[in-house]
Amino acid sequence: MTTDDHNPFEAAPPPGDDTTASLDGGEPDSRSVAAGQGVEWLRQGWQAFIAAPGVWVVITLLWVIAVVVLNLVPLFGMIAATLLAMVTVGGLMTGCRALSRGEPFGVAHLWAGFGERINPLLALGGWYLLASLAIGMLVVLLSAISAGLAGVAAVAGLAVLMAAIPAMLIIAVMLMAPVLMAVWFAPALVVFHDMKALDAMRTSFFASLRNAPAFVVFALLYVVLAVLASIPAMLGWLLLLPVTFGAMYASYRDVFDQR
Repeated sequence: MTTDDHNPFEAAPPPGDDTTASLDGGEPDSRSVAAGQGVEWLRQGWQAFIAAPGVWVVITLLWVIAVVVLNLVPLFGMIAATLLAMVTVGGLMTGCRALSRGEPFGVAHLWAGFGERINPLLALGGWYLLASLAIGMLVVLLSAISAGLAGVAAVAGLAVLMAAIPAMLIIAVMLMAPVLMAVWFAPALVVFHDMKALDAMRTSFFASLRNAPAFVVFALLYVVLAVLASIPAMLGWLLLLPVTFGAMYASYRDVFDQR
């Protein structure tokens, strides 16, 4: 499956332009962009989807099936799915780059990360898994403490417990935000700039921090889209997941000035 020469992302510079010099190898410098770019990333993600909708739907179905099958295996399946997630995202970043260059884009990009960069991509998945488990354990611990307080204060126990639920959700979101900031750009940095996992996560975190306003706009819109995608039996995610990958690549190009 291939696409035509239409570039769903911002136009790349002509051959020989110095702005593409750091695309392969070397740690890139990030820049601050306007808050409104959060909307632009989603728009470009949508453009990436409509450039090859059939390919994207097949890729998404294969990925969802693989994740479901892996999670049928107790514990090991969840670990494997998390580790391999960054590998597949890294491969899809190369697919998005192919789209941006007018090159063929196909289902094979789903496993394009299983190459020479697989080790740092697996390491990304490992660090993400460890951080998620640590946050999950902390939230469970805080929930247990809240439940204990509710038991001590028997009369007001239900009120304490009900108040603790949204508080735990807020805490979980706040703790996960830095983790997501650290992995948002990391697959692209590993694949395109030959960076190690921790270096890529550090660079991704500070690049995300520099562009917090744009990510706030992006996150607010994304929450709305996620709710809408979930309403029709989750079928909307066949569209939203490809848009998400396209938006990740668009934000990478924008923040790291890879045009």
